[in-house]
Amino acid sequence: MKRVLAAVVLAGCASGSAAKQQQDAPNGQADAKVFLDGNIEGHPDAPADAAPHIDAPPDARPDARPIDAAPPDACVPQTTELLQNPVFDLTPVGTGWNETPIDPTYPPITSDGFAAQTAPYKAWMGGFDGQSKSMNSVTDVVWQDFVVPPGTTALVLTGYYVVGTNETSTTTVYDTASVDLLQTNGTPIENVMAPTNLTVTGSTWTAFSHTFTHLPAGQTVRLRFTSTNDITNVTNFFFDTLSLKATHCP
Repeated sequence: MKRVLAAVVLAGCASGSAAKQQQDAPNGQADAKVFLDGNIEGHPDAPADAAPHIDAPPDARPDARPIDAAPPDACVPQTTELLQNPVFDLTPVGTGWNETPIDPTYPPITSDGFAAQTAPYKAWMGGFDGQSKSMNSVTDVVWQDFVVPPGTTALVLTGYYVVGTNETSTTTVYDTASVDLLQTNGTPIENVMAPTNLTVTGSTWTAFSHTFTHLPAGQTVRLRFTSTNDITNVTNFFFDTLSLKATHCP
């Protein structure tokens, strides 16, 4: 729009100049022929070999912006890690995370058991059956609250997991885990993954990635990991080396 306005101003100035020349010319004759597009043509006083007046290209003007330049107020997106201690390895153990363990003696974020994907700590969910705690089922929970930046256009969670089980069925789900994005009051926003005793990975850390379709920009939300084992036969769910990144305007 600036370029169009500038052209209008130039045309207006040329028009005013031509009108003044017509008024000042003797015997009512103008010094110039009719102007086109704001440029006076065929000025009789100009030297014969004088170059014709040609407007400079728009981007050759000293004050012009390159045609492909971003507007001055355009967003230059940046990527921000939203989780504190996303790989679980800061000390004290569990920094940045909240834990509700099956047994307080064995908090989920630990260096015990299976080797971490990034040493020394990972989240070990499960590891007990209900019978060992005189219950029908047992549940571990690990979560963290964080703010999604205003103007977020992409939100991606990546990480690694392992599932191992003592369940023998290859068709029936007995033990479950879930990774979810929630409102802080517990209202679900989006499920990331839901491994079970049927999705055994063996001893190999398996990468996962999830791009959220719901973007709660500007809100405080919760990333929660949950595991539930039934009364018999233990299943273990391990998580490590997480990253939750938002793409947004600064």
